[in-house]
Amino acid sequence: MLRFLLALTVLLLLGACAPFHRPLAAADRRMVQEVDVRVVVAQESFMFSAQAPGVSAATGGGLLGALIDSSVQQSRQRDMSAEVQAIVGPLLDYDYRAEAGLALNAMLAEPSAFPLKIRSSQVLAAMPAKAEHQARIAATTSGPAYMVVLLQYALEPGLGAFTTRATAMLWQGGNSAPSYRASAIFQTPVGGGTRATVLRRLTANDGQVLRMVMRDSMTQTLHLVGMDMAGARSGAVKTSRFNVNGSWVTLAGQGFDEQAGRVVFRDQDGAMYSVRSTAP
Repeated sequence: MLRFLLALTVLLLLGACAPFHRPLAAADRRMVQEVDVRVVVAQESFMFSAQAPGVSAATGGGLLGALIDSSVQQSRQRDMSAEVQAIVGPLLDYDYRAEAGLALNAMLAEPSAFPLKIRSSQVLAAMPAKAEHQARIAATTSGPAYMVVLLQYALEPGLGAFTTRATAMLWQGGNSAPSYRASAIFQTPVGGGTRATVLRRLTANDGQVLRMVMRDSMTQTLHLVGMDMAGARSGAVKTSRFNVNGSWVTLAGQGFDEQAGRVVFRDQDGAMYSVRSTAP
């Protein structure tokens, strides 16, 4: 639990102390020969979010931090303890890190799936120690670029949707400041029926549905980051239904990708969303 809280604190601090979106400049992109990718998933099981007071879903990128902060949120999380206990038990056998690792391996098998050549990839349970992290950044002076993806995953209250929120950062050229920074949010509805019905659906056949959603979330997150790094241009405005704290709201943003069954767009802060188009 302490490891999870520390990594989550790192995520919140990174979100607070740097521009929300820093595109990868064309000159920087041309300089990258290879990249080492580290995906940090600090939590051991699902987390559940309660929306902070005064936060509107229409604030787009603000969802990334606002949904997991404030003392009022902590109180609401305690109020949800009975529901959490009933849900988490049946899901403990399913390891997000393992499924994310399989998704990363599949991407390595298809070099064209990411705009930068991935030299190595790992899914970690915690951020590297500060000294190790700084040494790895310094090594980019004459070695591969270094990308860290900090990711959290959750089931929305009421089991309406599975959501991941990630911050990706890329260091290169020995610079202490990342040359790229962006946020990517993935969501897929999983509800329909009672809580027991949803849990049975997710865990049937050794969790086939849940495992595939986990892998898809990792693939989609890296797809969003890859398109953004490659300089994908924004197109027409797109809208989608998005589950926030158990309630469905409508979000809108500039589309930059076409996928069957998914709506992909950027909000006004540059945060990227991949949301299933069949949401209620």
